[in-house]
Amino acid sequence: MKTLSQTFIDRARLESFDRQAFLDRKPYPWQNVEDFLTPEGFAALDRDFPSLELFEKHSDIERAYGQRPHNRYYLAYESSIYHGKYIEKSDKGIVRHNELPLVWQQFITDLETNEDYHTLIKSLFGVSQYTVRYAWHVGFNGCEVSPHMDSPDKIGTHILYFNTSETWKPEWGGATLVLSDKRTESLNPDVSDFGKVEASSILDNRSFLFKNDPNGWHGVEPLNCPEGVYRRLFNIIFEFPEVKPSPSAKLRSLVKKIVHR
Repeated sequence: MKTLSQTFIDRARLESFDRQAFLDRKPYPWQNVEDFLTPEGFAALDRDFPSLELFEKHSDIERAYGQRPHNRYYLAYESSIYHGKYIEKSDKGIVRHNELPLVWQQFITDLETNEDYHTLIKSLFGVSQYTVRYAWHVGFNGCEVSPHMDSPDKIGTHILYFNTSETWKPEWGGATLVLSDKRTESLNPDVSDFGKVEASSILDNRSFLFKNDPNGWHGVEPLNCPEGVYRRLFNIIFEFPEVKPSPSAKLRSLVKKIVHR
């Protein structure tokens, strides 16, 4: 009998993934994946989604190019890119592996060790190495993700949504929007500044996988949900490995500093 930790990622879904269709997608490679997780795995992760008490609230954090802030509740796995840089360190906003619900501990272990998944990701993103970080986002009424492109440090992202038809209504919004045919030179555009807008589905075990790209504009319009109802997701973020200088490069750098003193 399989344990739950072996049944999160649907292997058949990985095997049937149309790599070429993904790569050929315009304006950049993306796919709104259906049933990435097994029904049992999705139900368990949805049921035991991390408690909101662990999250920190991001409000009005400044973004590049005058883009509007991406307000939300935020939780990072093991370390946060926000602490010490954008906000003061606190006892919230970071969760250690052993502090997660057991089912999420098992899922992250599965993500870390599932060779089929990593083989597919490397193939889709055209890389042989990457680093991965994980973060949970919870949006509430009025939250938006203004149109933007991701940092060049990111190779791509896989967004797993944790809302169902019973907990979320489509008229409340929340779809990740693929934006193209940009009609302004501005780097803080609105959705209305794009000639083409494609919306992903976020309900009932859907996920959104995309490769970062110079045309990779995307966003989420302001949520229109009732108070106490939340848009929930888990981000798997693939980034280029940090390149550490070799000992000889360090020596050359040191000599250069000494010579130019």
